[in-house]
Amino acid sequence: MSDIEIPLAGEEGWEDSLDKPAEETEESESNLSERAIVYLAQIQDLQQQLEQEHLKVQRLEMAIKGFSMALQEEIEKGQ
Repeated sequence: MSDIEIPLAGEEGWEDSLDKPAEETEESESNLSERAIVYLAQIQDLQQQLEQEHLKVQRLEMAIKGFSMALQEEIEKGQ
């Protein structure tokens, strides 16, 4: 693997490109090369995937809490 490090914007800045009006995004894209547009599309797709993964983690955490509470109740019943 290469030792090249690519600096990324913090997560708080990731949504900025998705919040821009469509006309502003289209205008910006018209100034980009075809390869840059492909990269932009990949970044936007990955941002959406990341958000979905965050939601999955939240659901898993809630499930763990629910099972933990159920286990605690079951233990208390047995005592």
